[in-house]
Amino acid sequence: MKKTRVSSPQIMFVDNDSLVRDSLKLFFGNGPTNFLIFKSGEEGLNSLKYQKIDVVVCDYFLPDMDGIQFLDQVGKQRSGVFRVLMATLISDELRKEIQKAGIDRVIEKPLTVASLDTIIDELTCHKRPGTE
Repeated sequence: MKKTRVSSPQIMFVDNDSLVRDSLKLFFGNGPTNFLIFKSGEEGLNSLKYQKIDVVVCDYFLPDMDGIQFLDQVGKQRSGVFRVLMATLISDELRKEIQKAGIDRVIEKPLTVASLDTIIDELTCHKRPGTE
């Protein structure tokens, strides 16, 4: 079966590191993907109220909450959104929390922008059951 990418997927990225945000702006800024970048969980959750989002990618360390808490709230607000967590060190305990929260993917840092692009492409080529 041929994979069909969501046309112009809307991706939300949340990371408090300005260097990471700037790198993503450079890489994704001129592509076919609509990319929203925020520095806190609160900013991302507020935007989620007004934006149609296909994939949310966030760092574990955010200034106002951890990434699991943020992605859990994303899942409660928008059940069809794919959720991706980035973390530097992933312990067994953290893996259990991630699994319990139903997060779709985990990316261990350091990562390359190309690997992130591949994951986004894989996720946006699928459509969740029961979503538009």
